[in-house]
Amino acid sequence: MKALIIAAHGSRNEESNREVASLANRLSKKATGSFGSVDYAFLQFAEPFLEKKIDELVQKGAMKIVIFPFFIAAGNHIQVDIPEVVKKARASHGDIEFSVTDHLGKIQAIEEIILRQVMTA
Repeated sequence: MKALIIAAHGSRNEESNREVASLANRLSKKATGSFGSVDYAFLQFAEPFLEKKIDELVQKGAMKIVIFPFFIAAGNHIQVDIPEVVKKARASHGDIEFSVTDHLGKIQAIEEIILRQVMTA
């Protein structure tokens, strides 16, 4: 199984966390056939934490896990925390393939998405 994890910061505000869960749910419906599982995880303040989500997906039979960092800019979570979690996961689950995509703010189409949104404001 190929799995996708939307990795977000996490918040003490539960509504913020529900937005990420809702995004993962909508993506899951659109990714049918591409991913056997589309989930979300957080780096702090809210569960499920990224480390636990990876372990859970491995237990469910994931052989490839793609992590999409849902962050605008490349701060510590992008540069340090996510790579460290993936490094530990690779050491624990040597037979699983892991990949981390560019973060949200680095996606080429982000400018068009922003312009499309502000033009309707």
